[in-house]
Order: sequence, then structure tokens, then C-alpha cells
Amino acid sequence: MKTELTTIQAMPFQDIMIMAKTFAESGMFTDAKAMGQAFVKIQAGQEIGIPPFAAMSGIHIIQGKPTIGAGLIASTVKGSGKYDYKVLEMSDKICRIEFYQGKEKIGLSEFTIEDAKKALTKNIDKFPKNMLFARAISNGVKWYCPDVFAGPVYTPEEMEGITVDISHTVVDEQPVALPGMPDKAFGQLITRLKAGETGLVEKVKETYSLNPDQLDTIESLEITLPIIEDDAFIALIADLALSSKSGATTVLKSVRAAHSFTEEQEAEISKTIAGLTTKKAA
Repeated sequence: MKTELTTIQAMPFQDIMIMAKTFAESGMFTDAKAMGQAFVKIQAGQEIGIPPFAAMSGIHIIQGKPTIGAGLIASTVKGSGKYDYKVLEMSDKICRIEFYQGKEKIGLSEFTIEDAKKALTKNIDKFPKNMLFARAISNGVKWYCPDVFAGPVYTPEEMEGITVDISHTVVDEQPVALPGMPDKAFGQLITRLKAGETGLVEKVKETYSLNPDQLDTIESLEITLPIIEDDAFIALIADLALSSKSGATTVLKSVRAAHSFTEEQEAEISKTIAGLTTKKAA
């Protein structure tokens, strides 16, 4: 059984500078329009074990501290190779998450609506389930698996009295961060997908970016994709609730390339996006 944490390789200073310049010039990140801002986010990601594009999408520097979204925290725990979690209960009143090291239970993190009100948690009235999940997952990581990150991390909801623009686009693949997938390699991927292999797209997206035509080709295969796991779906909804409408659309296109959804999950997605539309119109 694998119990060592999955780590990322530290980048040389010059490589970070080049990547920061590329990210800033892309215009995709509203809170990192200057190279220096992008550099700080990438460097913060390096120090807590998060790769560059995920750092640009999910990290905000508030009062000198790195804050990251609940979805990024959750996916990092799942991808650590050492820890895991399971949502035991999630409602508008309470979120309870159990943490594991391997198959061994190591602790329970619980956050209630009463806790949120005492902590003056932002957006608790608009998206209570998502906010409770964010606080429960971040507390659990601090308590039970702090070595997932190489330093302390916070969610934006924990930074009292601070307003941060969190309507950025959170995606897992972009050409500015990862190299495009070569035609030959993509052809081999399609052949394997047609043969019925599953889970390939998600693995490929860790190494390559897939352009819109490639994503459309994958969708047209009508292959049976695995239904997204409950915990991953909860984290997805939490991030969608904090995205802009266009950002949510981009996120979904990426996720749909690797996962399918149940009818109930599709309904929850539609409800969440409708809420974003209503909020934007207001």
C-alpha cells in the first residue's frame, strides 16, 4: 500500500519567471495581471506542493497568506497517495467529513451553521452547503493531514473581513500551463478509448492540455465514462458556486471529458449554474 505523499518537482527560479510572464500575458487571471503577481502565486504553490496552473487558478494571496479553494484542497488530499476523505453528512446545517490515512480512520472534521455564524463566514446565506464543506475540509486537513501541503493554508472564507475576487475560471488544463497533446499520442489515446479503457482522459490531462477539437472528438465517441465520485462531485459543486457563469461552463467541459453524471447530479449542476445567473443579474 502506498503511504508516501505524491510530490511535485521544484522549478528553477528562471522557469518560474518565464511561466509567470506567460500566465500574466494570457489575460485569463483577473487577480494576476502583472508578472510579479503571477510569480507570487506560482511560488506559493511550489512551497505548499501545488503545481503551477492549479496554483494560478486556485491560490489567492491575502495578507501574505496563501488561500486556496475547497475543490483544490479536496483534490490534493485525494491525489496525495497517502490520505483520503469521505463526506458523511452535508446539508445547509452541517458538514461532517471523515479523514483516512490509507484505510485507517484518523479523524472527523465537523462544521455547523452555528460555527459559521460565530466565525462570520462569508456567503453562508447564499451557499451554506458549499461554505460548510469548505471550512470542514480545510479544518480537517490542518488537523489530520497537514503534511499534504508543505505549509499552512487557508480558504478565502477563513480570512475575516477580507473580500477577494473568486470568480476566476478554475480549470485543469490550458495550453499556457501544459504542452498540447501531439497528434500521434492523441490518436493512440482514441484507439485505447475505443477499446473500452477507462480513466485515461483524467490521467492524460495531468500531462497534456486537450484543445477544444480533441475534447469534442472524445465526447463524440459515445464511450461510457465513469460516474464522478460523490466526494469529487461535492468539491466540484463547491467550486462552481464560487465561479462566474463562463468559468463554470469551462470547468464542466473539462470534467465531462473524464466523467459522467447521474440525473440527480445534472440537476444539482443546473441549479448551481442558475444560481450564478441569478446572482450576476442581481
